Amino acid sequence: MDTLNPNQQKAAAHNQGPMMVLAGPGSGKTAVITARAAALVKAGIAPFNILVITYSKAAATEMEERFRNLYAPEKAPGVSFGTFHSVFFRMLRQKKNYSLEQIFGDGERRSLVRNFLAEIQIETDEEFLSQILNEMSLVRNELIPLEHYHSTIIGAEHFRELLTRYETHKKELGKIDFDDMLCQTHELLKNDSDALNFWRNRYTHIMIDEFQDINGVQYEAVKQLAAPQNNLFIVGDDDQSIYRFRGARPEFLLNFPQDYPNATAVTLDTNYRSTNEIIACANKVIKQNTMRYDKNIIGTNVTGKKPLILTADDQNREAIQIAERIRDLLKKGADISEIAVTYRLNMQARAFMDAFLNMNIPFKSRDEIPTIYDHWIAEDLFAYLRTAWRLGLKQKVGYDPDAIRIINKPFRFISKAFLQGLKKNDQDIFRVYARSDALHATTKGHIEELEWYLKGVAKRSTSDAIKYIRQGIDYNRHISETCEYRKLRPQGLFEIADELQEAAKEFKNPLDFIAHAKEAAELAKTAVQTGPCVTLTTMHSAKGLEFERVFVAGVVEDLVPSGRSKTAAEIEEERRLFYVGLTRAKRELYISTIKSRYDKPAKPSRFLEGIL
Repeated sequence: MDTLNPNQQKAAAHNQGPMMVLAGPGSGKTAVITARAAALVKAGIAPFNILVITYSKAAATEMEERFRNLYAPEKAPGVSFGTFHSVFFRMLRQKKNYSLEQIFGDGERRSLVRNFLAEIQIETDEEFLSQILNEMSLVRNELIPLEHYHSTIIGAEHFRELLTRYETHKKELGKIDFDDMLCQTHELLKNDSDALNFWRNRYTHIMIDEFQDINGVQYEAVKQLAAPQNNLFIVGDDDQSIYRFRGARPEFLLNFPQDYPNATAVTLDTNYRSTNEIIACANKVIKQNTMRYDKNIIGTNVTGKKPLILTADDQNREAIQIAERIRDLLKKGADISEIAVTYRLNMQARAFMDAFLNMNIPFKSRDEIPTIYDHWIAEDLFAYLRTAWRLGLKQKVGYDPDAIRIINKPFRFISKAFLQGLKKNDQDIFRVYARSDALHATTKGHIEELEWYLKGVAKRSTSDAIKYIRQGIDYNRHISETCEYRKLRPQGLFEIADELQEAAKEFKNPLDFIAHAKEAAELAKTAVQTGPCVTLTTMHSAKGLEFERVFVAGVVEDLVPSGRSKTAAEIEEERRLFYVGLTRAKRELYISTIKSRYDKPAKPSRFLEGIL
């Protein structure tokens, strides 16, 4: 207790009844939780009756090790540390005898959903697949009736069919997934009084870390478990609630005093992580939000550099500029492991990956490194470029899979039977169509027109060629028609095409660009950086981390905040996300803006007002 500040001591000394601890960034909440567990044991609470829940296995392990090292070095203390999933699965196993082999792992889950999407002719990539899986989890974890839910990603009918088929198939396999662990435990505690009483008697004192990330089904289960004594100790920060897409909402934390009117509250308002300048900058940003507890985070009188605003022409130049600055920092002795680049969208990592590879700066990604070069849109555009290149060189080819891939994108009424005949006879469509009796005159005209356009593509630089394919040859129409037919949102797919067009600017020769894309995609799949390196991370994945030097990239409108965020609540969550990005920095903070994005003017983010 002597090592804690007065507010930390007040929280750690709390014994009975509900308590809400508002813990700002870098405020020592882990120390408070472990100290409070020790204080309970010292006050006579059996370790067996204490439960500590946090949001990652790593965090739970760290807390348990810290607790044992500080308070019980000779033997395991008996306090239970775990994630919601591990704790709830333990409850289910006792009642339903589930085995570990029955857990439906993430890889199996992704594979099953990917196959279902293919069956209903929806082409996918890993990021789109993650969005679908998150939405499936949201429906279940928020206890939303499926018939009342309308997907924001694909058509409502497709989504309902997908989730229904997924649940049916999973049950046929006798498996449960991570969402089942939460939902079935909620049902168990709600409907089985014997099980409820058993676990209530087992865990008389419950502590929950990162409470701002709790979702509906977790909160309902916790309330059942904690009653009637309500020895519920929650630690969270409403200013860092950034997982609405998973069902987490700041309202659970904001409404805690209404749910528990006799709750004690304390704020951990000292940031031990960052300099005064970084704290002041972050405070100015987050205080623009209205749906929050009023708090003023202070530092420990550690002064440093003012956050630096960087400006670049576009996202490629931004990545190069940041890479050059990092290279200069490394020359001056900076620790590469204490440098991070964070951004709003995983797609933004593409430019940094290219720049770092070119400058031989080691890096790793907290997220799956984006493989937009493997996306079906990329494969289509590469096929267009290769076909145009061959026509431009007047190469004689037989059956050309690239030409066949693009011939009906957009639709040109070329039948599958005709295309299969070309494959069988090893024939080039651009040399056969004129003399074919199997094609209507209008269809022949479409192919002749495409051939003329492709020869024009071959005369352009790579980025201009992609722009011409999208607008002149009307590939954008193919994207729109695909989205309309499959009930998809086109914006995400157009962003993929925009990013590819932007990446191509660095390459005059399209074959060089395609070769680079293939190499980068392969590196993204196989490269595992084990030594010291720069960390690339989305703002979402950066939560819980800290670095000496942090670059927050792409701080412009339509990125920060996202252009998809329209309502006041959505904008406030975007501001919280930016706040999380800023507060990862300990000593130096760089905020980067760009003048244009995808050849369109870009404005600095509204979140920068008052701090520039």
